[in-house]
Amino acid sequence: MNKPIVIPSPDNKHKAVLSYLGRIQSGREYYSLAIDGVPFSLQNRVFGRVCLWSHDSRFLSIQEWKENDAVTEPKSFLLLVLDLLTRRECIVAEVEGAKCEINPQEFIGDSLMYTVFYEGQFGTTKNFESNFQYLSGWQALK
Repeated sequence: MNKPIVIPSPDNKHKAVLSYLGRIQSGREYYSLAIDGVPFSLQNRVFGRVCLWSHDSRFLSIQEWKENDAVTEPKSFLLLVLDLLTRRECIVAEVEGAKCEINPQEFIGDSLMYTVFYEGQFGTTKNFESNFQYLSGWQALK
C-alpha cells in the first residue's frame, strides 16, 4: 500500500494530501486529493501527482484527469487553480490526454506559469502564462 503524499503549504497552515489510486498502462500514477478545510467537491475526482502552492499559500494548482478508465491515458488533462481563501476553483487550461500533459510551474504575482508537454516522435514543450485571477468560470468548492 502506497503512503499518501503530503504537500504542506509554504506557511504550513494547509496541506494537500494525494492518496494513491492506481497506475495506467503507461506507468503514470493517479491520486485522490484532499485539502484540509475543503469539503466534498474534490471527492470522486482523479488528479496527477504534480501540484504547486502559491507563495502566500492561498492558491493550489493541480492537474486533474478527465475520463480516466484506469487502463488507458485520460481523455484530457485540466490545469486547475483552487483558491482556499474564497473557496473556489477555476480551470486555467485543458489539453487532450492522448498525446499531451500539463503541469504547473510557478506562481508569479497574479499569473501562473505552466508547461504543456507534447509527446510523440518530435515531442515539444511549450510554456504558458495565465493571469488566472481574472479568468471567468470560477466555481464554488462545495
